[in-house]
Amino acid sequence: MVTKTRRRVPRLVWAGLGLVAAVLCGWTVEAAAAARLDPALLGVAAYVLVWVPLVVGLALSFAGETLRDAAAFLGLRFRPMDLLWGVGIGCLARAADALVRMAATGSTGLAPQPTLSSIGGLGVQAVALGIIAPVVIAPVLEETYFRGLVLRSLAGALGRLSAPARWATAVVITAAAFALVHALLLAGTPGEAVLTGVSTFLFALLAGAVAAATRRLGGAIVGHVVFNGLGVLLTWAV
Repeated sequence: MVTKTRRRVPRLVWAGLGLVAAVLCGWTVEAAAAARLDPALLGVAAYVLVWVPLVVGLALSFAGETLRDAAAFLGLRFRPMDLLWGVGIGCLARAADALVRMAATGSTGLAPQPTLSSIGGLGVQAVALGIIAPVVIAPVLEETYFRGLVLRSLAGALGRLSAPARWATAVVITAAAFALVHALLLAGTPGEAVLTGVSTFLFALLAGAVAAATRRLGGAIVGHVVFNGLGVLLTWAV
């Protein structure tokens, strides 16, 4: 009796499908915004509908494997030096974002914004949607997905190149994908889309370079926390 071995779907395929699904789900929230639904509900939906495809993509990529094996592939490790790397790239990327916006619009874009006023002050909803979601959850999930799953899967798929060329190419492609997704989901106008794309691309290059150099995600996650955290801190409505 001849048994057939089931062919495993490449991780890179699941990663790509997850990103497409995340963008499409994010667009449904933007469409729903026209219905004037509760801002807090829309805020929760915006995060959940984008995050769920990423979580599913990760789960399918490592179906049948142990959490330990998945963590090892993704580089989910932290060393004390990662804190220094993270603070450095987070501050550098935020400064670069301010300079790009200043050059393009004459403003850094870091003035306080009343984006949370409709949620109601510094309450549970405001803290959850304005701080915990972008500064804690998003960095961990997005870095695990982009600098973990996507970057490492790309580096593996480019096996014919030399190691430096393979990782450098993977970093650039991953950064471009990261920037494109953010530009498509976070920007309201074409001009803002370009600025968002440039800003997130620069950050992703730095995060990817650190992840590739150290072979772990600690520095990239810390950098993402710092980058988003500074953005929230400097634009929080007072």
